[in-house]
Amino acid sequence: MKDKLENFIRDNKKDFDQFEPPAELWDKIEKKLDEKQSGLQQIKADKKERVVRISLLLKLAASVIPVLFAGLWFYQYQVKQSSELSHIDPQMAQQQIQYASLIEIKRSELKRIEKDEPQLYQEFSSEIKKMEAGYQKLKNDLPGSPNQEETVKAMIRNLQIQIELLNQQLNIIQQINQVKKEQKNETQHI
Repeated sequence: MKDKLENFIRDNKKDFDQFEPPAELWDKIEKKLDEKQSGLQQIKADKKERVVRISLLLKLAASVIPVLFAGLWFYQYQVKQSSELSHIDPQMAQQQIQYASLIEIKRSELKRIEKDEPQLYQEFSSEIKKMEAGYQKLKNDLPGSPNQEETVKAMIRNLQIQIELLNQQLNIIQQINQVKKEQKNETQHI
């Protein structure tokens, strides 16, 4: 059987040779494979870029949503509290709302350093929490206070001190960031 096949191939060699592929066929195949592979790489790069964009959006949403809900809760809390204070002194109730709103804004600014400077953030937060605890004690004592107006004044003074403390903390952060920036610039120039 093997001999018959060999004889057949030898006898018909010319017929087989006429079906030989053109020389440039392999070049065309390689070129098309390269095009497909680069196309797949581009698709993969596009998908990766979309995944990065989506993950960035999710991270942004994850950081904004809790702040938004905290702000809404805080607003409702302040409206309720200000209505209680407005019975005692409407002007002081308005001040209380303004100071409390300002404190929230400054606390959110302070929150930005939590990732980069967790220890510093913890220190600053603990100081604010102490002040807030004092404020809460005054607030809880307000209904039974013999001199409610003085208690409200003390509450507002506490809020003012919290704002001053937050301003000092934010100034410290700015100074730290300025020093880091200067050090970075110095290392880049070296």
